Amino acid sequence: MPSPHPAVVAAGRFLTGTVGLLLVASVLIFALVRSAPGDPVEIEFGTTGADAYLTPEQQADAREQRRAELGLDGPIPIQYLLWLERVVRFDLGVSYRTGQPVSEEILSRLPASVALGATGFAVAMLLAIAMGLLGARRPGSASDHVIRLGTLAVATVPTFLSGTILLRWAAGQFDYPLAGPATMAKLWLPALVIGLSSMATMSRLLRASLIAERSTPYATAAVARGAGPGTVLIRHVGRPALTPVLTLAGLAFAGLVAGSVITETVFSWPGVSAYAVGAIADQDYAVVQAYVLLVVAVVVTVNRAVDAVQSVLDPRVDQRVEALS
Repeated sequence: MPSPHPAVVAAGRFLTGTVGLLLVASVLIFALVRSAPGDPVEIEFGTTGADAYLTPEQQADAREQRRAELGLDGPIPIQYLLWLERVVRFDLGVSYRTGQPVSEEILSRLPASVALGATGFAVAMLLAIAMGLLGARRPGSASDHVIRLGTLAVATVPTFLSGTILLRWAAGQFDYPLAGPATMAKLWLPALVIGLSSMATMSRLLRASLIAERSTPYATAAVARGAGPGTVLIRHVGRPALTPVLTLAGLAFAGLVAGSVITETVFSWPGVSAYAVGAIADQDYAVVQAYVLLVVAVVVTVNRAVDAVQSVLDPRVDQRVEALS
């Protein structure tokens, strides 16, 4: 019997690993959300006061009826299996707060989160590559010290603090919209904030990686042939130096697209993360579970894509993986 094609084997491993990881993540997500203190039914009745004029017995009956409607009256394992069965069918349930399908509400807010995350990531990558190249071109120079101190200062400032400061400044100087829909006029400022916060670590890692690659034999040979510092950085050490940066960049991209909670809250950005914050406060299990599952799926997918890109930029990655297997 002929052995399967390597591409088929790789695809099978990719699918099996991804499905297995998502399955384990679904168990953890469900367990953590359900173990959180509080009861969504008690929160709902306490907020609306719907049973204020009922007797204690009638209040208990109303609460039990509501739990049955929400599927919270059965054993936890059965609740998980029913939830997983719906997720497989791309049915994320119904929000306890709004009564609307969670999938529809997330899809309506997802474009805003993707636009913010993608724009912020583009800002971060452009600044990180520029700062990393400038710092690695002449290590130890005055410009290198300025860049390192600047990126260190940016990395130490919390996002909520920098976002609040820039928001107050922009609102006073440019009549920046403090609320409203996701528009280009409102996008640039939160994208700049999350871009700067992600840029700092990536630029420092890129600088260190570039300096390390410059000491390799092929870079030394290029210098011996008369190549200038800029040529060596861009043509000879740039691609392999990007390999460790890609891993960090992939995690940053996934986090920016699916998890910019603080930034969306500070700037009242109508994205998925801001939607999830309200659901957490109200113990809206269906929304919280769907949001966390979305974050995990994005992180897993992006990391798999990063592995593929790394093998193209630096074939030594595949050789190291084969040596360990």
